Amino acid sequence: MDNIFSLASLINLITLTAMEIVLGIDNVIFISIISGKLPEDKQAKARLIGLSLALVFRIALLFTITLIVEM
Repeated sequence: MDNIFSLASLINLITLTAMEIVLGIDNVIFISIISGKLPEDKQAKARLIGLSLALVFRIALLFTITLIVEM
């Protein structure tokens, strides 16, 4: 338990959080640009699907990285 609250672990957590925020903003911008080319009635649905898929893939990748680290 002491290892979780070490300085290195907290720095890693802050770094990972910052990267996730930047990538999340990048996803929002990219999906907004791409969905802007669709008809207006389909834009909201495309944004919802795109952001949902981005969230699912990011969680899946983080879970996969956790499994690899545990090996």
